[in-house]
Amino acid sequence: MSGLRWKMRRLLAMSPSEIAVRAARAARDRLSPLPKESPHETAERLLRRPAIEIVREQAQRLPNDFSALSSESLARLVQEADALLEGRWRFFGYDVQFDNPPNWRKNYASGQEWPDQSAKTLDYRRIDLAGGVKYVWEPSRGGPLVRLAQAYAVTGDEKYAQTCATWFENWIQTNPRGHGIHWTSALEHGIRAFAWLYAWAWISRSNVAIDHESIAGALLQHGEFIDRHLSVGSSANNHVLGEAAALAFLAERLPSQMSEAWRARGMSILQSEIARQFYEDGVNAEQAFGYLPFVWEFCLHARAWEGDQTVRDRLVKNLAFARNVMDESGYVPQLGDEDDGSIVPCWPIGSNRHIVVGRALAQALGEEPPPALDPTHDELCVMLTGQAPSGGSLLKERAVYRQGGLVSLRGGDGLLYALFDCGPLGLGSIAAHGHADALSIAMSIGGKPCLIDSGTYAYHEDPDWRNHFRSTAAHNTVQVNDTDQSQNLGAFLWGKRAETSLVDCNDDTTDVVAVHDGYSPIMHQRGVRWEPNSLTVEDAIMSKQGAQAAKLMWRWHFHPDWQVSAIDEQSVRATSENCALTVRVDGDRLPAIAIEEGWYSPQFGQKVRCSVAVLTIPVASLPVKAIWRFDASLVL
Repeated sequence: MSGLRWKMRRLLAMSPSEIAVRAARAARDRLSPLPKESPHETAERLLRRPAIEIVREQAQRLPNDFSALSSESLARLVQEADALLEGRWRFFGYDVQFDNPPNWRKNYASGQEWPDQSAKTLDYRRIDLAGGVKYVWEPSRGGPLVRLAQAYAVTGDEKYAQTCATWFENWIQTNPRGHGIHWTSALEHGIRAFAWLYAWAWISRSNVAIDHESIAGALLQHGEFIDRHLSVGSSANNHVLGEAAALAFLAERLPSQMSEAWRARGMSILQSEIARQFYEDGVNAEQAFGYLPFVWEFCLHARAWEGDQTVRDRLVKNLAFARNVMDESGYVPQLGDEDDGSIVPCWPIGSNRHIVVGRALAQALGEEPPPALDPTHDELCVMLTGQAPSGGSLLKERAVYRQGGLVSLRGGDGLLYALFDCGPLGLGSIAAHGHADALSIAMSIGGKPCLIDSGTYAYHEDPDWRNHFRSTAAHNTVQVNDTDQSQNLGAFLWGKRAETSLVDCNDDTTDVVAVHDGYSPIMHQRGVRWEPNSLTVEDAIMSKQGAQAAKLMWRWHFHPDWQVSAIDEQSVRATSENCALTVRVDGDRLPAIAIEEGWYSPQFGQKVRCSVAVLTIPVASLPVKAIWRFDASLVL
């Protein structure tokens, strides 16, 4: 898609007031830019006390006793910190070798570097410069610094603090205000502010030489940038929530002449955005489950609920929702986008973020947490409070989340858990993190993910794969005429979208019917009937204009751990360890089910092959009905 066409489409998604705000900001940045000064000069201009006094005071707020850390957590922590001392790190599934100190402009996954030039001249969406921008942003979010500082805090070994301080100083020196790729996003500034404040506090207890004024000044420069570039209008999704949380947190942890203004503005926006971005039933309006722990972290560190009962209620409901859509293995269906985002990653690489952050937030709120399924799942709790929360459970309730448009189908000792998506595409005018997944179904059998959402894999760095993983074809629903239910206008931009309605639901929440109009005048209605060990799905494809022909495709994506084989033309069987699922379709003159190869993205940046059961009617005379039966069992 040409840059001009995208810009026009993006402009059309903005309100007049948003356009006016953006124009005013552009003029201000040109006519009245932030001072061209060093971090030391910023600290001198804004700090009320010496930086060393401030950081040591903040360090007192963090625990000194980490005896509650499991031996597994301690071993993983030291292992990952030792690897960093040798320049080895892992992100997005890639093992990379950093320079010492890292080249902060380098995409270590591809070897390319972003230009060393003014941030105003850089477009972070351009993949021809150095690949996907997330791959250069990720190390600069502060994860490596946090891990090194955390290792010092727990072990007292100053080699970790020394490397952390050296890398801190190098980042600040090589990324001056307004220069380079790291000065192009307010959200990245916000994430870095959280990570830096914790890492700085931990290493401040050491005897290592640290330029405290430089770190404080750089943090204040981050705050000034965020304050001027808060996401607005159509871009105001999790970004503005994180940016506002960072302003409030900076104001609290780094007292300055800006503290009162930043605290008031940050908390006001943060609390109003939580009320807007989380429905009363607990579902997040972005329809992106991978962003739940990301947002939880912002709320946790900034204590977003203080003084606002509505915010507290929304977060409590959202935690309960997460406990109800999580299966026994800790897997949360990957609806919408997911990019493995974290703020202060005090846990081993690859840990379950929904559990780790969910337990920490529940601990802070005094609520029941999700269960700890691994000894390392309480590492964040211990690093922040010195204690691990007790207990933890799943809800396992059948429930209709009417505002969020999701139905959880589970209960008792049944093997089969299904999540039915009959909700909106996403948040706001662009629905940036939504997928074309109306009426899709995710399923776990015996606590193992079985029918899956395909995941995300890529953002800007690979437009073709970006389009695939959020397409209708990548989800467990019906595709009509080889097109998406909603109109894809860009990597984070949807146009005309499918409208989904919950038609009927019985009192026991075992029978649910929903419909969407994404292919209007063709309509797709899906009815779902749950039993403890089976699910019946009845699809009706019809036209509001009477007789009509269309190409129809059903796809059922299986987790890679499941082996899928044909039983006969209308049935397939899938097995994984001691669990089995039989799938059968009934209907008039239906063709045979084909088992094809598809793709699944278990985490951002990674994709693996999976089996897909596909039913294709090349030319269907509408209306068409198909009844699918899913039977779960244990293999003895």
